[in-house]
Amino acid sequence: MSKKALKEEIRKLLVPKTIMFEKGKGFIGSAIIESQNIVWSEQDKKSQWSHIGFFGTDGKFYESTVKFSWKKLTYGIRVSKPKKILKEIIKHDEKIGFQTVFENISDEDWEAITAKGKELKKKKVKYGGVELVGTLITILRWKLARNPDKRRRILREHNPFDSTKSMYCIAFVADCIEKANVNYVDVEHSVSTVDHGWFTELKHENKKIKI
Repeated sequence: MSKKALKEEIRKLLVPKTIMFEKGKGFIGSAIIESQNIVWSEQDKKSQWSHIGFFGTDGKFYESTVKFSWKKLTYGIRVSKPKKILKEIIKHDEKIGFQTVFENISDEDWEAITAKGKELKKKKVKYGGVELVGTLITILRWKLARNPDKRRRILREHNPFDSTKSMYCIAFVADCIEKANVNYVDVEHSVSTVDHGWFTELKHENKKIKI
């Protein structure tokens, strides 16, 4: 497939009301995936993703992220045009995945989800770096616990470093989607992993493309 054809194929997937997963190749992405594997390897699954965001009804991509460039540091909610996201995907040769068809989320609900993303950006919510450490502590506690009831209780507890002023990627997406009265993750938002979103029971059509 030519580069032009590849771009066109991906562009078709960067559409409103789509959730996008990414598997970054850098150190941070690898560290996140390995941490998540503490949970998923016990369930004979392998963590696939290090990042998540969604395309709002305005067609823009909403995410909580850390991005460095010589011009700017983004440490929090970022709203980008599809063209910019496409450029980044191609440049970094990332593996990406999509959830595209959500039968139980109406157009009106997606408007509310998008509005929530805008609201959190306006509030200048930061990326939850410290919160991410709290999630790792929770996962390690979960690993050490053997009683199934205790394990379930641990994953429903608040993150010890939870803050309303910061959210890492999956916590941000789950918080926004809750505006549609949908529990996108079946655990506490602030202790969920990216893969918790992928393995939900929501009806969706999976489209994966490896670049």
